[in-house]
Amino acid sequence: MGILSGLGYLLGSRPPPDKALQQAIDHAVEAVEPRLKAVSDYQRRLAPAVEHSLGYCAQLASDIPGPVDIDRRAFSSDPLVHALFATPGDIGDMLGQSREVREFFTAGDNREGDEFFALLGMRQRQKTVMGQALHGEVVQNDVPQRLLYFADHTLGELGGRHETTRQRLQTAAFDSLARGFAACVAGLRQERQEASTAWQLERGLADRRHELEERQRQAIASLAPERLVEAYADWLAAPEARLYLKPTEVTVDRMGVIAPAPQAGGNFSTLNFPELVGRDRRHWIVLVARISRQDAQEALLQRQQANRYLLV
Repeated sequence: MGILSGLGYLLGSRPPPDKALQQAIDHAVEAVEPRLKAVSDYQRRLAPAVEHSLGYCAQLASDIPGPVDIDRRAFSSDPLVHALFATPGDIGDMLGQSREVREFFTAGDNREGDEFFALLGMRQRQKTVMGQALHGEVVQNDVPQRLLYFADHTLGELGGRHETTRQRLQTAAFDSLARGFAACVAGLRQERQEASTAWQLERGLADRRHELEERQRQAIASLAPERLVEAYADWLAAPEARLYLKPTEVTVDRMGVIAPAPQAGGNFSTLNFPELVGRDRRHWIVLVARISRQDAQEALLQRQQANRYLLV
């Protein structure tokens, strides 16, 4: 911060954040610790970091690929969709089992249109299988191969319009950053409690009690509202380190067998998809899906009928 800008901040010449930014700041504060609102000028102090973080989250939401049609026809024609699901029936199973899809259709304002959009997330998995491989003109059996497949398919941030889902993705990304800091604050509170308990139970050397007192003092100082506002601003000013998309590329055949190197000719496809890396270090493969309303309704009905059959 330069001298003039620093003086401007101290003199209060920085304009107050607009209403939308104020709402975003207060939303972020409520997610962590409502008492931070008692800190003098907390909105001004958080405004630059929140504004930067919102812009980053908007760009991240925009960078998620899609919309990609997710249906039986795409399973046959799109190598990416073919790789994401083991069989075309798995698409219907995902739709029929989704609580988010069921709730989306029960909402009164989501009953129009032939399609809807959603964030599709899944886990990438690999396993070793034994198969056939062509070496020159010789077919060899029982050759170890790596098989790519995907699991834990999840739909979220549903919207009747593409733009609606993108906006919800931005909001969800910002909320994820806020929850990440909230988890850090919870860790500090746990550390303070543990230090206090250990100090009360300690009956040993004075040096040990002094060490525990110092731990407790540091934890208490870290939880002071003034310090938390400062730390929160630093956290939101660097969203790139906390939530980002990691490009991934893999070449597979129609059976999902991974090619160790790009193949010339043959029935291979090179797939490009991003992994979303955040607090959950088990990376999610993500894309924006376009789904037929009729397909989803039929899947929900089939699931309902299957459940009724099981009860009978």
